[in-house]
Amino acid sequence: MTGALLVFLSGALLWFFLPRNGEPHRLMAIPFVDAAVPLVIIIGFATGLTLLAEQLL
Repeated sequence: MTGALLVFLSGALLWFFLPRNGEPHRLMAIPFVDAAVPLVIIIGFATGLTLLAEQLL
């Protein structure tokens, strides 16, 4: 359950921060956020997939 939630939340976060009309999201202009958001998305997705795989085995 936790793995599926992490995969879903990382997908939702990715969709939220996608550029709209050729303009980046306004929060991506903040220096730390522009580097941290992709890392959080990747870590959340990878952790979620790992938890899902562990649950299946």
